[in-house]
Amino acid sequence: MMEKASALLLLIFGAAMAATSLFMPPEGEIDGSVLMLFGQILVYAGSIFGVKIYIEDLVRQIKRRDEIPKRKTLGRRTKRTKRTRHFVTHG
Repeated sequence: MMEKASALLLLIFGAAMAATSLFMPPEGEIDGSVLMLFGQILVYAGSIFGVKIYIEDLVRQIKRRDEIPKRKTLGRRTKRTKRTRHFVTHG
């Protein structure tokens, strides 16, 4: 949660810095250092969100794998056949 909040705050800060640098002399130009900093912020935020999404996807796959019961095939695939159950009653 803290990483996500810091990534969002840095994105807002970077966008604000780029916007304010448009109005500083010389007007209409963004300095290379501001662009470099904004690029580093984007990389940081992308890595935070990317790692979070990757880990959530792994957890989801593991949960899904645990929910599905696996058939034992003893190393070879077998055809599914219709099985009938016979109930035996003892008198």
